[in-house]
Amino acid sequence: MEQRRIVPLRVVALALLAGLLAATAAWGWAQHRSHEHLGTATIMLHPLEGNAYSPGGRGDDLVNLETEAQVLRSDTVARAVLDQLHEGGTPADLLAAVTVSVPPNTQLLQITARGPDDATAVARASAFGDVFLKFRRSRTESAVYEQTSRLEELVKNREDERDAAVAHLDQLRSDAPERALIQQQVQEVVVQISSLRAQLAAAQAVALDPGQVVTPGQVVGAGLWGSPGRVGGLAGALAAVLVLAIAVVRRTGAAPDVVRHLDDLDTAGPTVLGELWTPVRADSDVIAHARSVVLAVGSDRPPVVAVGAVAGGTSIAFPALVDSFVRARYEVVAVDLTRRADRQAMAELVLQDAVVADVLVEDGHFRNRLRPLDVPTDGPDAAPPDGLDDLAASAEMRRSLAELAKRADLVLLRSPGLGTTVGRAVLAASTVVVAEVTQGTATQADLATLAADVERAGSVVAGLILTHGREDES
Repeated sequence: MEQRRIVPLRVVALALLAGLLAATAAWGWAQHRSHEHLGTATIMLHPLEGNAYSPGGRGDDLVNLETEAQVLRSDTVARAVLDQLHEGGTPADLLAAVTVSVPPNTQLLQITARGPDDATAVARASAFGDVFLKFRRSRTESAVYEQTSRLEELVKNREDERDAAVAHLDQLRSDAPERALIQQQVQEVVVQISSLRAQLAAAQAVALDPGQVVTPGQVVGAGLWGSPGRVGGLAGALAAVLVLAIAVVRRTGAAPDVVRHLDDLDTAGPTVLGELWTPVRADSDVIAHARSVVLAVGSDRPPVVAVGAVAGGTSIAFPALVDSFVRARYEVVAVDLTRRADRQAMAELVLQDAVVADVLVEDGHFRNRLRPLDVPTDGPDAAPPDGLDDLAASAEMRRSLAELAKRADLVLLRSPGLGTTVGRAVLAASTVVVAEVTQGTATQADLATLAADVERAGSVVAGLILTHGREDES
């Protein structure tokens, strides 16, 4: 027998094509970058009054240097740089050619600027550093001036209060009863004046050093981008290797018991109903087969049919199966536990906050659905609320489904993944289960677990459907 190739020829061709495309794109990008001229400069910032971080901070706790980097790239700084370099254009155009980075655990800002030539790029990087340091100094001087002006005004007001009190004291007789109170007020004002003058002296002594240029402007070398051929070859080789590696892993690294084909379901277990691809039609042979098998299952329990995926995900056959029963003139109650409204209505039934007549509404001929008493304001398809995971396993859940089944020929229940908390509870409350096996996702172990859960719950697996695609593609 011919041995199967690990990597088919079409995969090799795909890898070569991916490598060629990646090499071409990388070569073009490197060619473009090689014609760019970059200049860089590095400045070190000192903590200052009026800045975003603490004036007394150390290098390991100056946590707002990113803010300073954003200020450096502001329109105000860019406009001053344009004036200094006598360049035309707008600040936005200049800022598009400038980037600022903050090396970790430092007080440094690294400025990188592009330009039409090396001299312009270096001049821009240096000018941004110089202008920003001057901007920081002026910002601090403004903050200090505002503080000292306020303190000087407070000192003057207190001195005026003291002079007025002393003048009033001089006008009183030595034995005047209010003389002691005024003397005490004068002493308190003198203490306040001393405290304010001390604060004023401290404010006037604040350091105004904004920082310094650590590395003057210099040209940035081309580096790896200087050789478009080397970059293109490397990118092409990496793309080809990546495609080949993915192909090898998909063919040899997958779990041996993953269900990939319909033949993988041909065991002595439940009936295999067939394969479904999105979009799923209600008149497909697989849906008709599923309907017949469900109707053929006899049980003393109310007809509650659970439809769900074995290994997680959303059922793609549920809407078509509901339509199939409706077209066959069977009265159906459709409950979709992947929708918030249905989950909320079921929770109200389980908690006995509502009865079946309160939440069951017609949705066309032979079709019924659930509507909660408290309709969600953010739409019926929003994320389901918490709580049903705990309620689903209760006996009241089974009783509520049985009450729904009395109002129709059968209840079709779209379950979340049958291996989830709600899914296992649904198995216990269902008469029949139609299990969907998502191609390439479910395993034989998942099918064995499902069989054990169904047997424990006393339900019956009507059949298995191999599915391809997602519910939102239907």
